[in-house]
Amino acid sequence: MSAAWSDDIPDPEGEKKDATVPELLNFYDIPMPPENDPNELLKHRFLCRGGGMLLIGHTGIGKSAFALQCAILWSLGREAFGIKPTRPLRILIIQAENDAGDMAEFREGILRGVGITEEERRGSVIYTACEDARTAEDFCKLTVKPLLEKAKPDILILDPALAYLGGEANQQADVSAFLRNNLNPLIHEHGCAVIIVHHTNKPPQGEQKGGWQAGDFAYLGSGSAEWANWARAALAIRSLGSYDYFELRATKRGKRLRWTGGELEEPTFTKIIAHSTAGICWREATKEEFEATSSCQENKFNKRKPHMDQFMNIFPRDFSDDPRTGLLSADQIKNLFHDRGWHKDFYKGVCDEAEVTGRIKSTGRGRCNQVLRGLPAIVDAFEARQKEKGSIMEDVPLSAYAKRKSKKKACGR
Repeated sequence: MSAAWSDDIPDPEGEKKDATVPELLNFYDIPMPPENDPNELLKHRFLCRGGGMLLIGHTGIGKSAFALQCAILWSLGREAFGIKPTRPLRILIIQAENDAGDMAEFREGILRGVGITEEERRGSVIYTACEDARTAEDFCKLTVKPLLEKAKPDILILDPALAYLGGEANQQADVSAFLRNNLNPLIHEHGCAVIIVHHTNKPPQGEQKGGWQAGDFAYLGSGSAEWANWARAALAIRSLGSYDYFELRATKRGKRLRWTGGELEEPTFTKIIAHSTAGICWREATKEEFEATSSCQENKFNKRKPHMDQFMNIFPRDFSDDPRTGLLSADQIKNLFHDRGWHKDFYKGVCDEAEVTGRIKSTGRGRCNQVLRGLPAIVDAFEARQKEKGSIMEDVPLSAYAKRKSKKKACGR
């Protein structure tokens, strides 16, 4: 930020400055930033002009929508997930993965999800451009530079990093050239900050991730450590074993956000966030909500196992025209395990336990003797209907069958 202070600090030699040589400052004469520092963009100096931030997360979880939601709120001067802008900010988004239709869907889902009025929308300044051909130096000179000149943003968002690197993500020389030699001069020249959306590596195996602490999560991003070393700030989104609930972690400079949590409002570096059920939108969630809906067991190898009550909730409680609509095949159960973040290694053990304890029953009367599982009453109904095939009872409506079964039960038969 030396450029912002240069007018206040005299040149000791009074010589003409060379733009290629860094300005020489007397360390003890550097003033403290003013209370309303124009260089501060996200409080409390979490991100300033000339700085870079990483937004890191697994593929497909909604990083682009998260970045866009932050952009919309910050452009209105409103906080997003406890991250407060200093004023309404101008935003430029350059992205490579979403067409105009995707961007419009994101926009409408977020506007509706966070309750932004038409009047507020008119006060928001966000520009976006799709670039999916240029990389490296060409990208910075031929795409970023002219767009910065036109949009004059406070914050530039690049989504995703690997679309524009033009080199090997795990090679420090390539990463440094892109970030430090090509991108840094542009954000300094135009007085903005940059947020780069970056993918994570493949999920760590075994006990590796369990040993991570605090700032280790800044290195979640795929490739060289230079990504995290370059960034002034970093946020990471990671799954909590569910497609709906995630941890938002301030992995670098997180203390500056001044997040608090718990009964004692102690400093924290994490928040629980969730996908909204109202559309393409994120929301904050409480720890209690997450634990009530996703209280999975987790063993020392970070493999998630469902509680029995959770497992039982995947089975239909009734059926419509055919009892088969209330039964699940092995493949269907495995897919439901995957959808809920439960590890496949627990599939057989949980199924066997539920069957031994009488919570579910299985039948081999599916197509090609495929094993189907379900609640005992539904399995019984299915097998009864199978026996009645070819008889007069085959044409009896299921509603009548259900009444007959209820009557027998009432008579103690």
